[in-house]
Amino acid sequence: MTRPTKILLPFIFLLLIISCADKKSEKQTSEFDKVLGIENVATLNFLVSDFENDFLKRQYPNLDTENAYRQFLTELRDEKNENLKSISEKARNKFKASDLRLEMYEYPDSVWILKNSTFDKIESDSLNFIKSPFPYVKSRYKYTNLDGTIEYFYSRSSGEKISEVDYDSIINREMNSPSFNYIGKYLQALESIKDKGEFHKEFYETKKSAGFLFPESTARVMLNYDIDLNDELNRKIIVLELAY
Repeated sequence: MTRPTKILLPFIFLLLIISCADKKSEKQTSEFDKVLGIENVATLNFLVSDFENDFLKRQYPNLDTENAYRQFLTELRDEKNENLKSISEKARNKFKASDLRLEMYEYPDSVWILKNSTFDKIESDSLNFIKSPFPYVKSRYKYTNLDGTIEYFYSRSSGEKISEVDYDSIINREMNSPSFNYIGKYLQALESIKDKGEFHKEFYETKKSAGFLFPESTARVMLNYDIDLNDELNRKIIVLELAY
């Protein structure tokens, strides 16, 4: 073996390792996209592109994309986000009108305010009234199963002193208040890549148990794990979790 060949071998070996790592990352990103679905991925790709080419460039004009992501996470972690610029209106409207939003969050299809003065009644869903002398808010969530059948689930707030003149505003607020969608494609997509690394495993388990996460703590975990900010999948998670 000639000397030049001996010198080249370590570099060739390194290139092979990098190539294998890239292919593994691409496979995991592909699995995430596959579970999320074509239309949702198209929406997500638009949101990531807008975040990088509009928000980050306006917020950190002197930084390249990787370091702009890192600075964004650092400012969130340190709660120094009072001067953060807003996401473009076009991107916000795109997300608001998308099915992707409904794969991440769920909204009630009906909301009532019930006057709870009798404790021995049974509601139409066969659950006892909350034992409270005050009115309370009841929300209904509609789920369509794969076979086309429909199921309804209910949530209730604790009773509080509220005036009838406030009923409409309270109902409107509740109708537009999201809950995390524990059966949506977003959580399923996170499950599909939980073996990508320690961060992804912990992140999935935390989302599965807690649903909503504080931006500051999410940014802190990402920085502590020193996630690859050039990784397409990591950037998608950052945008979905911390930008919308």
